[in-house]
Amino acid sequence: MKLLRWIVLPPAVILAMALAVANRAPVTFSLDPFDTASPALGFDVPLFFVILVSVLAGILFGGMGAWAQARRKAAKSRGTAATGETTLPALRD
Repeated sequence: MKLLRWIVLPPAVILAMALAVANRAPVTFSLDPFDTASPALGFDVPLFFVILVSVLAGILFGGMGAWAQARRKAAKSRGTAATGETTLPALRD
């Protein structure tokens, strides 16, 4: 797994750096899908900023999903619920 990380990560970083250098022109980042001419909420930012923030958000959300899945899997292997609930033995009559 570490070898795969060393094979994939450096080219991905170099590609991201090249993308950032090549896309320095400002673009309008708009959150108004209905009015493209004069959006109610829009920002002029460099294109690389939009791309890199999107990639960072994807990494963070993917990491949180992987962490939650690993936590759920570990709880299942321990025999407890992932929500933290403990199972109590049945009462005797």
